[in-house]
Amino acid sequence: MAKVKLEGIEALNKVLKIKKSNAKKIPDVVRKHGAGLSDKTQSNMLKQYTGHYEWKKGKGKVLVHPTGATRRSAVVEITDSGHTATVAPNTKYFPYLEYGTRFMKARPTLRPAFMREAPLFKKDIEKLIKNDS
Repeated sequence: MAKVKLEGIEALNKVLKIKKSNAKKIPDVVRKHGAGLSDKTQSNMLKQYTGHYEWKKGKGKVLVHPTGATRRSAVVEITDSGHTATVAPNTKYFPYLEYGTRFMKARPTLRPAFMREAPLFKKDIEKLIKNDS
């Protein structure tokens, strides 16, 4: 037999009872912080992705400048009637840049941006809930 334990029912009930005027503000908050996450991620990418060295026959190690494809692909996508914001760079090699490999160290850009933006988002949502009470 499977058991389900729900915690935080009081908080959930409080959130579900938000006034309609405040509920309409939620997509604006999601859009604002989705855009903030995208901006911070792209800013981090400008600082982190400065190029790398490759071996070229006859020239030795040569600096290869970044193309900016990953930075350009890190745009915000709003779905679910404005209740979901997704920022995910769409290059195939982005996970290697973010987490590194055995041959290169990690150059995180998305996670640090998320760690800065998440508390701000949470604070704005809490303001909407508290203003309702």
